[in-house]
Amino acid sequence: ATVSYSDAASGLAILKPITSLAPASFASFQTEVPRLSSEVAVAGYSYDGLLGAPTVTFGRLSDIRDLGGNDKLDRLAMLTLPGDAGGPVMDRGGAVLGMLLPRAADQDRNLPDDVQFSVDAAVIKAALENAGIAPRRVEHSQNIAPADLSVEARGITVLVSCWDQ
Repeated sequence: ATVSYSDAASGLAILKPITSLAPASFASFQTEVPRLSSEVAVAGYSYDGLLGAPTVTFGRLSDIRDLGGNDKLDRLAMLTLPGDAGGPVMDRGGAVLGMLLPRAADQDRNLPDDVQFSVDAAVIKAALENAGIAPRRVEHSQNIAPADLSVEARGITVLVSCWDQ
């Protein structure tokens, strides 16, 4: 794949495959503002590809802004592993609410282990639109069983490894 869009400030990169792919599914982005304390899930490769599918981790949406008031980031209450970073944050219906960010290394501050941050879906949608990609949107998604949510997550989550050539 080649990088067709990159934004270091948000942590986003849009990759374009060199050869055509037939994805298992397409992500739909939630257009409604999610409720605080609602259940969310993150799909990621917690174990660096040792498993053949993403692991789904459940938690809660703590706030629709970070601790400094930035509304481009959401605060989550969940325990994640480094391999989960970059994975979609989904509501209980499978609609994407954002993208999990890696934990920031802060020498001066040590946040509780369950405090995570994600790039808000609006930022991702704007990046996709700027790259000429029309994101699928959903206004309201019905809650689905955790097993069904895991199936949805597998369809939109892939392991991406990056290295310089």
